[in-house]
Amino acid sequence: MKRKKSSLMTMLAMAAIVCTISTSCNRELTQEEYLKKVLANVEKIKVAEYETTEKVKAPYEKKWNRIWQIKKTEHDNPADTTLGFSCVEDVKAEKRVLVYDGTLAVTVDNNDKTVTVKDFQDKRSKSFPHRPYWPPFFNYVKSLMRYMLTTTDSIQLVREETEEDYIYKLSIYEDQQVEFFGRDYKVPRPSFSLSEEDEYSFYTLWIRKADALPYRYLREMSHQVQDITCRLTTWSDQPAKEAIVATDYIPKEGYEVHYVGKEEQKKKGPSVEELLVGKPAPDWTLKDIDGKEVSLKSLRGKPTIINLTGLGCGPCALSYPELVEMSKRFNVVSIEAWGNKVQSLIDYVEHHKITYPFLPGNDEVLDAYVGGDRGVPVYFYLDKNHIIRKVDRGYTHGHIAKSIKELGWE
Repeated sequence: MKRKKSSLMTMLAMAAIVCTISTSCNRELTQEEYLKKVLANVEKIKVAEYETTEKVKAPYEKKWNRIWQIKKTEHDNPADTTLGFSCVEDVKAEKRVLVYDGTLAVTVDNNDKTVTVKDFQDKRSKSFPHRPYWPPFFNYVKSLMRYMLTTTDSIQLVREETEEDYIYKLSIYEDQQVEFFGRDYKVPRPSFSLSEEDEYSFYTLWIRKADALPYRYLREMSHQVQDITCRLTTWSDQPAKEAIVATDYIPKEGYEVHYVGKEEQKKKGPSVEELLVGKPAPDWTLKDIDGKEVSLKSLRGKPTIINLTGLGCGPCALSYPELVEMSKRFNVVSIEAWGNKVQSLIDYVEHHKITYPFLPGNDEVLDAYVGGDRGVPVYFYLDKNHIIRKVDRGYTHGHIAKSIKELGWE
């Protein structure tokens, strides 16, 4: 009887152990445990090929401003201790190829047959707290998930669930926006921010249950909303057999190559706009955002300020109140230089309360005024006969009023 009782007790104990193991295996992972599992999966990816759909707009825009389809090859690159990746991005619709190898960034523009080589040693690059090159998908989501798991910042992290996905929503409550370039960076508040309330950072990450891999993220900032979806084609947990070398993508002939940040590449002569000072302004006729024609000739009779601008340019936005004020005394017109959609311009004008003509530019007009340079803002000051008397680049508070005073137009 004792033997039977002992045997029964053993069986019950074993059943309890099996039950405990089964319960443990079937237990749903916590929000943090599951995120750690997903991060471990992504960290196994050393080489990946995929396509992305990338959408961008300003927060106030009703529709996406730009949508790209991009084919990408991404390599894990531990030798690059700044960002940690190498990549090739083929933007077929725009006939551009972008390559980053950990040292150089090369942009091949097959439209105008130019190549730009950037070594990040120029003054502007050095002014950033990070290397200003946008990371590819898996590098980016790794940085984002590490931040979610380890940060001591004031955040709220919420996990939602659908039949196919887990969705992680991150709200960051800091007085600076948080961006991810190889790791998290608090970005200094730019001078053109309107208030501290403008500085917010919201991130949403979609993770597919089927393979526990992220496939989409949404980045919401005061200046931009970005939605990126990744369709993974192939991947490997082994390092790439052949490294990506940016200079290998520079065509052997037929392309003009520009090296950014090298002393020997600095301009040897005056810019296109500087050469225009003292000469008649190039004539143009453009359609405004309502489809009505506006010509430079129609603006004769009093001094005119032509402003070359771009959606998403902070200093440009900072100057609009002053330009609106100047439009009460002078002719003022802004020409958008970055080729954004008309609907985006309509939303932009409404948001910034611009009351003077705001025109979509074209290559013919822009080439005549600034050549191939699309850096903005630029301000051209024309007298009543439309002779260009002064050209300014960049903007600070009161800049336009100061130039008007120097010209004696008060």
